Amino acid sequence: MINEVSNNSNGALGVSSQLQGTGRSSSDMGQEDFLELMLAQMKNQDPTKPLDPNEFMSQLAEFSTVNGIQELQQSFDSLAAVMSTDQTLKAASMIGHAVMTPGDTSVLEEGGNIVGQALLNGSTADLNIKIYDSQGSLVRTIPMGNNVPGAVPFRWDGFTEDGSPAEPGNYRIVAEVEVDGSIQEAATEVRGKVDSVSLSPYGSILLNLDNGTSMPLEAIQTIM
Repeated sequence: MINEVSNNSNGALGVSSQLQGTGRSSSDMGQEDFLELMLAQMKNQDPTKPLDPNEFMSQLAEFSTVNGIQELQQSFDSLAAVMSTDQTLKAASMIGHAVMTPGDTSVLEEGGNIVGQALLNGSTADLNIKIYDSQGSLVRTIPMGNNVPGAVPFRWDGFTEDGSPAEPGNYRIVAEVEVDGSIQEAATEVRGKVDSVSLSPYGSILLNLDNGTSMPLEAIQTIM
């Protein structure tokens, strides 16, 4: 006598009904489980009611697709974890190093200087780097003359207009350019020191700089 395995309207392989007795859902079924049930159904099918080839291939394709997506997701999750760990280790090795980042604020240490660069979109007849203290007072103007488009490096030696050393602390740098007779501000990048590394709520890596700002790792332009 042939031991029948149900071949009902729920699916050509009767997979759903067989899983009910095991307490497992089709989403929990692995590839080996599926193949085992498939072979059992084929061996024990009712000769008077053969499997519909179209339904059989459709269910097989559906399982293969779902199983493949799950395996692909697991691979992506593993790769993301490895990359995150690798980036964290690389970021941690930057603590104590100087980096060049987009921004206009930098820290002047006692006896030190401030280094950065102005980013010009076009030629300018006159470029001036202006240094402001935390109170908003202008302490120094550095004339840079005419320049072509691109990055124009500058360095402030830490002295004010009257030749006295400026107080240590945060200073704002403004790059003023003259274009067609009008004064505009150009974007700047400044040197800062990495004090620590942290993770944002979204999982990205942040470098915490000595000027009190935080920058994503990918925003770093130069490591010095």
